[in-house]
Amino acid sequence: MLRSYRLDHTADLPSKQAEWEALRKKCGGSIFTSYDWAIEWLRHFDHTAAPRVVFIEEDGDIVGIAPFVIIEQRSMGLKLKKLSLIGNGAGVAELYDLGLLAEDREDVLDKIVEAMDKLDWNVLHLNEMKDGPVTQSLYRKVAERWETDEPVRMPCPATDLPAEGDIMDVVSSRTKRTLRKISGALEAESRIRYRCVDLPEETAEAASMYALQHIDRWEEKGGSIFSTESLTSFLKSVMRASAHDGRGMVYEVWIDGSLAAQMLCLEDGDIMRAYRVGMNNQFSEFSPGNLVAVHAMAEAQKAGYTTFDFGAGPEEFKYRLGARDRPLMRIQAKRGTVRAMSKISSLPGVRQLVDKAGVKDQALKAIHE
Repeated sequence: MLRSYRLDHTADLPSKQAEWEALRKKCGGSIFTSYDWAIEWLRHFDHTAAPRVVFIEEDGDIVGIAPFVIIEQRSMGLKLKKLSLIGNGAGVAELYDLGLLAEDREDVLDKIVEAMDKLDWNVLHLNEMKDGPVTQSLYRKVAERWETDEPVRMPCPATDLPAEGDIMDVVSSRTKRTLRKISGALEAESRIRYRCVDLPEETAEAASMYALQHIDRWEEKGGSIFSTESLTSFLKSVMRASAHDGRGMVYEVWIDGSLAAQMLCLEDGDIMRAYRVGMNNQFSEFSPGNLVAVHAMAEAQKAGYTTFDFGAGPEEFKYRLGARDRPLMRIQAKRGTVRAMSKISSLPGVRQLVDKAGVKDQALKAIHE
């Protein structure tokens, strides 16, 4: 027999850490669905994203976890109550490769959808989910119950790392020529050095420096998301914790004694993930973002990783570094007041209103400008 229950407070989740992680590893969930990342995200943002974590038990064992949050927004006089996933949907520190922690079992997914039905929401935005049998089965079950949009698939470029040889062989010809010319000239004059930061406190400090450079880079472009202290604090906390566990590091390029570019990386099984990439605008002529990316890719290759994941979004630089698309999936639905308005009103603004709940989520995701 299956039973479901829900935890609605961040403080109640630590008791589930061991079972959460055991199930995540069994299901192949990404590092962004791990207990550590979920709890840090909630500790920083549960004032705007209230946890509604659904657990499915079978004979005393947890066989399914749906890490939901409810986010309230108001637009055009209408209160939107959005059901999203921990790590996404609040417009801050958006994570990807998310999803349910469950095997593709009809009975477990049915229980999760039943629990979703009891939650107080009128807009469903499950963004940037790992595309696979579980997510596809969830979509079908959601579509059977609520008014659901066609699934949206978004690119998440990643480069397959060769087991041996020059990492530059996977880079586009033009980018390869440019980087070799730049790095060769800088190395000949002893102007460049590479650094890997992997001690917890130093990693947190490097993350703080990343945030400061992001603020500086975006000052004349409408402002940086890292102007919000809670977001900088989250970044420092997760990088410190990841480094403490031996899974987080920051690769850096220094030019003329100054920090030119950083790549905040995470080890995730046989995947190396580039979580954030930043650069100092003063060194833009040297393409420091590409230099640090190639350096991180080479180090990942040496360590035996098979894939270098560049994260969600189709930024051109990723493809120049040998990346190929793999899809992420988004499930969107509506019910209650929002569904009724969309049915009875012919105003185009209603459609815009429903979509607006997801627009901000995507607008704040730039990581390499």
